[in-house]
Amino acid sequence: MATFIIADLHLSEKQPILVNAFANFYERHVYLNDRVIIAGDMFDFFVGVDKQSSFHNRIRQIINKAKQRGITTLFQCGNRDFLMTDNAAAWFGMKLVGDFYKIPTKNGDALIIHGDQLCLHDRKYQRFRLFSKSPIIRSLFLMLPMSMRRSIGQKLRDKSRQQEQARAKVDHLSNPVINKAGEKFLQTTGCNILIHGHFHVYGGENDVFGLKTVRMGLGSWGSHYSYIKVDRNETKMVQRLMEKNF
Repeated sequence: MATFIIADLHLSEKQPILVNAFANFYERHVYLNDRVIIAGDMFDFFVGVDKQSSFHNRIRQIINKAKQRGITTLFQCGNRDFLMTDNAAAWFGMKLVGDFYKIPTKNGDALIIHGDQLCLHDRKYQRFRLFSKSPIIRSLFLMLPMSMRRSIGQKLRDKSRQQEQARAKVDHLSNPVINKAGEKFLQTTGCNILIHGHFHVYGGENDVFGLKTVRMGLGSWGSHYSYIKVDRNETKMVQRLMEKNF
């Protein structure tokens, strides 16, 4: 049995190549009794299940087809799909897990997060994150008409894209506040490996959160796609060209 971790797919109706890549990922890499952990931002933006949407039904079909093959899919909320609920995840064929998820590996325990939890230096965003986690706020938002939710979601998506463009110009992963947060998360959970997305920077680093710690970062899906595979023999990072594989 192997565990695959992916993040930052940003699936949308406007990017059918990414939806096809998502389907092919399950078909080509994942087998019986394997599991896939989606560490946030599977969607470009998510404002609740739209059962009339051919796009949502296509994603549901992909995941449930894998489920019929004995593959389990776990989902962890990101900043683009923080409105995912237990019921919504179940409709797609997934199981929702917490913002901090721990798995064993041959090289020690690994902590999986989306990655936005590390941005403690961005106080404005952390206030929004706390606000968005409120069950009351989430329930009230999901009671709005779908058209209104989509409009609000698009505005949040556009704002997030602007922040990502600005973030791409700065090496946030060298920020001592981020590194300190990562160190604290590992110490609190008893892990020595931190796996995350959010920053769209693929690559690994040793000792960044303290001696004998490892950071494993997942890139966003676009010109390339990346994943981490964990099995009894190894923990490896993989990045491939989208054009050559899909």
